Amino acid sequence: MTGVRYRYERPVDAGAADELRKALAFHYGDVTVERLDKGVDVVVPAGPTERELGEMVRHFLRGHREVAATVITEHPGRPGLSCALPDDDRIAVARGAYLHGPEWTAAMDHVRRLCRERFAETFGAPLLAGSAQIARDVLVRAGYYQKFPNLVNAVARIRDRYWDGVTVSQLRPNQTEALDSFYAPADTVLTPVTCYHVYANAAELKDRYDTGLFAIDGPVFRHESHNHNATRLGEFRMFELVRMGSAEDVAYDYERILKAFTAFFAELDVPHRIVSASDAFFGDAPTMTREAQLLNKSKFEVRVPLGDGELSVASVNAHGEVFADAFGLRDLGTDATCCAGIGLDRLTYALLSYGLLGTSV
Repeated sequence: MTGVRYRYERPVDAGAADELRKALAFHYGDVTVERLDKGVDVVVPAGPTERELGEMVRHFLRGHREVAATVITEHPGRPGLSCALPDDDRIAVARGAYLHGPEWTAAMDHVRRLCRERFAETFGAPLLAGSAQIARDVLVRAGYYQKFPNLVNAVARIRDRYWDGVTVSQLRPNQTEALDSFYAPADTVLTPVTCYHVYANAAELKDRYDTGLFAIDGPVFRHESHNHNATRLGEFRMFELVRMGSAEDVAYDYERILKAFTAFFAELDVPHRIVSASDAFFGDAPTMTREAQLLNKSKFEVRVPLGDGELSVASVNAHGEVFADAFGLRDLGTDATCCAGIGLDRLTYALLSYGLLGTSV
């Protein structure tokens, strides 16, 4: 691979190297991060200078130290399973977005039903349907822009008065500047995380349903630049369990949900492991945040082997006091929150890859 290269000459563990690769791939697409005896060799396509790439790598790895992952379970899957590209009748309509055919739609409906029956109904959680849009201010309060500045998909509107002598129908090739002048940012963005709907409306939800545990199913949008593919989507559906309450109650339900996930994926008979994980942060202190997640065991992912890698299909996340403070939830008796999410498209893809849909629980 040709491009811009930077060699970081300090020891880096495999987990941090992979997080670095994922973070850089958001911006530059085809990225290689090769671990060396001492350090990593990073190559990205043309774009940044060597100095700029070095600054990004050093920022991401500043203060790095090796933190061992915690594996809760490893499941080999049903005997005799083999993995292959699934029957996929989706048609790409944009980067990371697909038109679903009847076979894929039926498979998705089956997976969604499993999640609802196993989690929303079993846990007695009211089932909410999340909207595609959410107020921009919600993401600001949640700190999403600081943690994931590259992932937000904005919503624009036509300006109130755009009749400046050129209408859209009169635009000729290469007149994109005129077209852009018709639009202005709106106060809403496309939803990147469904649980934010629950936190932003917690007072009304708790008053209406008298509970701090909710299930929500809805569309999610994440702009990942060059990083989109058949499983890393710009538009997908997510099912989540969201818990708000005292620190003790949330800690108890975090463990309860983690046990339920362990049982659920074992019964699906798909090969997987559940392991502590961290997000590919690229904010103010990515190393500190990553290590805090791993040390506190505040994030676990369900990973299914596909090809020469793994596909994360679900996660369980403890947030501590972050969202309680960000959304003013303490007056509601909430000191902590946690959530557990299942990527419905990804789980569907994984089950189809192993030929398990129609024969699983």
